[in-house]
Amino acid sequence: MGASSGRVSARRGAGALSAVLFRAMLALCLVLQMSAGVRAAAKVCNQHKELCSRAYNDVTSISTHASFAVTNQTKPAKPGTQFKGINDQLNDGVRGLHFNIMQGSSASEVSLCYPDCTVNNGGTLLDSLKVVKAWLDANKNDVVTIFLEGVNTDANPAAVVKAFTDSGADKYVLMGKPESWSTLETMIDDGTTLVVFAEDPNIAAANPKGYFISYKGTVLKLEGPFKYGEEWTCGPWNRSTESIMLIPHYIVQTTTYGGAIYDNMPYPFNLGTTNGYQYEFHAVSCRSGQSIWVNFMEVDFYDQGDLKTPTLKMNALPYEGDNKKNFYPEFFDADPDAPIASASTHAVPLPTSWHVALGACLLLSLFNALRI
Repeated sequence: MGASSGRVSARRGAGALSAVLFRAMLALCLVLQMSAGVRAAAKVCNQHKELCSRAYNDVTSISTHASFAVTNQTKPAKPGTQFKGINDQLNDGVRGLHFNIMQGSSASEVSLCYPDCTVNNGGTLLDSLKVVKAWLDANKNDVVTIFLEGVNTDANPAAVVKAFTDSGADKYVLMGKPESWSTLETMIDDGTTLVVFAEDPNIAAANPKGYFISYKGTVLKLEGPFKYGEEWTCGPWNRSTESIMLIPHYIVQTTTYGGAIYDNMPYPFNLGTTNGYQYEFHAVSCRSGQSIWVNFMEVDFYDQGDLKTPTLKMNALPYEGDNKKNFYPEFFDADPDAPIASASTHAVPLPTSWHVALGACLLLSLFNALRI
C-alpha cells in the first residue's frame, strides 16, 4: 500500500513537472513562431518587400532629370526641371538622380548646372552628395542610383572623385561593374546601396577604386528628349552588352533666357498627360521593342501627374484601384475572389537553430497528444 501510494505520488509529481515543461515549451514555440512571422515581414527593399528578391536590373524606378535644378512652381525666378529638392524626391520614392556635372569656380570644384550655370546653378556636387549620404544613413533598406551626366564635361575627374570621398557617399558605393546584378536585398545586406554611372569615359576611368561605372557597355540610354508633339521613340536598336535601360521621358522647348537662345529648356506644361498615360505608353512601348527591362524613366517635375501607378504596374506591384477581377474575363470559371499567390513573394530565411527549435516544438506537441 505504501509502495503503491509512493508510485502514484511520483507519477503525479512527474505529471505535474511534465505539464509545467510542456507549458514552458509551448510558450517558447509561440514566441518563436511570432518572431519568425515578424522576421519574414520586416524586410522591405525600395519601399516594397516584393522587390527584395529582384535583381537590380529587373526593377523599374523613377529618376529625375537634372535633379538639382529646382524652381518655384508658382513664381519661378529661373527655369528648372523640378519643383522639389533632392531629399523630398528620395522621400517620395525617386530612386534615380541625374547630376549634370561642370567645372565650378575652380578646377577643384564641381558644379551642377542646367542647361548651364548662367541659367540654373544647383550648387556643388559635394553639397548634393552630402544630402544623398545623409538620406542613405537614415534609409538603410533603399538602393539609390546616381547618373553623372555630360559626355564631354569640363569637370575635373579628380575633383569629382574628391566630392564623393569628402561627402562620405563613397561609403555606400558599389565597387566596379558586376558580372551580373545582385538582388536589392543582397546589395542592402552588403551595404552597397549607391550605384554611380558616369557618361563621360574620362570620369568613369578617374576613380582607381572603380566605383564609377561607365555608361559604355552598361547603360542603354534611349533617344530623347523630345519636343512637344513629337512621337516617343525607342532607339537606338544596336544594344550589345548593356544591361540597364534608361529612358529620357521629358519634353523640352526652344526659348530665350538672359538674351541667349536655348534648345533644351524645360517644358512645364501638359504634365498630367506627359507624366500620366504617356509615361506608361512610352515605357511599355520601349520594353516591347528592346530585349532588356526598363530600369529608369527620367522625368521632369516628377510630382506632377501620376508616375506612381504605372511604375507599380511595371514592377507587378499592387496599385490603387487594382482588382483581382481585372485579370479574369467574365467567362473564366475560376473564382475571382479566391486568394492568389503572389509571383514575387519574399521571406527571410530563418537560422538553422530556429528550425531545430520549431521541430522540437512539433515533437513535444505530438508527445503530449499521445501520452497517457
